[in-house]
Order: sequence, then structure tokens, then C-alpha cells
Amino acid sequence: MKKLFPLLVLAAAILSLWWFMFRSPAHDPHYDAAACVAVDVLGTPTSEQDFADKIRTVIINENSSYSVKQVSYDDRLGRSSIKKYQALSVEQKNAAAKDVASCIDVMSAAGH
Repeated sequence: MKKLFPLLVLAAAILSLWWFMFRSPAHDPHYDAAACVAVDVLGTPTSEQDFADKIRTVIINENSSYSVKQVSYDDRLGRSSIKKYQALSVEQKNAAAKDVASCIDVMSAAGH
């Protein structure tokens, strides 16, 4: 019985660490806004990697210019926003193409 308790504690610690490292990150609407800027300001992405690079560029530029709270780029969050944008209907994409504010409204309404 004395050997079982440390093994249970070790197993719980390993499972907790595994969950923390591999869990899906919480959705961050900041990445949706960065996706909108990437599309509306930097131009239509040519690939998913180009889209991710543009989102990363937007976040890096924001951090270096005016942001009080720095946002470190997380590729999983960037890819999540890319998938969210790609899942928009043609009508939603047309509405989003008007300007960045319209895009943010469409992305917010699309949910996650």
C-alpha cells in the first residue's frame, strides 16, 4: 500500500503535465482580428502557411508598435482562426471583405 500511493501521485502528475502541454488553447479573438488584418490589409493569402505567416506578421508588428499587452504568437491559435475564416460562407467572406471592422464583426458572429 505504501508503494501504491507514490505511483498514483506520479501518474496524476504525468497526466496533469500531459494535459497541460497538449490541450487545445482557449480561443483568443485577438487572432481572429489579426486574421482580418492579414486578409484585408496584407492581401489574400496564397496558402495556409502564407496565411499563418501574415497573422504572425500582424501580431509581431502590433507588439512592436503600440500594444500595451504583448501577445506572443501561438501557431495553434493562428491556425484555429485560419480554419474559422476558411469556414465562412461566400456571403460572410464578401461582408468581411468590406473592411477590417466588418471582418471582425463577421468573425465574431461566426462563433467558434
